Amino acid sequence: MTTWCGERFAVDGIELAWGERGNGRPFVLVHGWTGSAHDFTLHRDALSTDRRVLAIDHRGHGHSTNTDDPATYSIAHLVADLCAWADAVIGEPFDLLGHSMGGRVALEFTLANPDAVRSLIAMDTTALRMDIGVPTLEAWLTNVSDADLHAYLQMPATDAEAAAIAAAVPASWAADNALNKQSVDPVAARQLGLEIFTMEPQIAGRLDEITCPVTVIAGEHDHPFVDHAPALAAAVADGRLVIIPGAWHSPQLTHPELWLKTVREHLDRV
Repeated sequence: MTTWCGERFAVDGIELAWGERGNGRPFVLVHGWTGSAHDFTLHRDALSTDRRVLAIDHRGHGHSTNTDDPATYSIAHLVADLCAWADAVIGEPFDLLGHSMGGRVALEFTLANPDAVRSLIAMDTTALRMDIGVPTLEAWLTNVSDADLHAYLQMPATDAEAAAIAAAVPASWAADNALNKQSVDPVAARQLGLEIFTMEPQIAGRLDEITCPVTVIAGEHDHPFVDHAPALAAAVADGRLVIIPGAWHSPQLTHPELWLKTVREHLDRV
């Protein structure tokens, strides 16, 4: 398997897998629910030509530790992991990108550590309660067995975005991504899914405390995130909104050139 997370960082009784490329000002990439740092592998070389690019796998994801313990999985745990890792590994202010659940982690991290974040990209994420049109989701996540949830995560998606991703990425990347999905702890998927999909975040009223430059990125078809994106960009002190035409939840995969251009423009304005 191709990975750039060959390093290990011990925190709270687990090991976080992480990796880096390049030298210069640090730029940290934080992946979303049931994803991994592999989500950004296709851009790591382009982004690291003039900066130090780092990424981690959340606990219960990718190459990091699976605890099999519901009490160890929450957004607060992920924020604490990022804080401990960044303090030990980076040790200076950095630019931060959070995708989906990783965006929620990045927002909460920035609120808790404003001096650590030079700038923020909030990508296909939200600080509001989500309505994804599945009223039985909470009951399903609560009652589904670990084995069935794990099997569900391995099922190939058949929607328009999945077809666009398949057409855009190398076969080797797709094969590695499938292997990463197999390593997701179903306990993590359940606990974090319940939190991000069914609970009200407590940070919406504090977004004006984020004073660093922020770019909010959302795919045109990525509901409900694109619906929340304008309010998110307006709520922070220095926010910009970029909607990527034709994209869904992972524009770095389906629209790589436009996504990379948007990220570089953000970093250049910082």
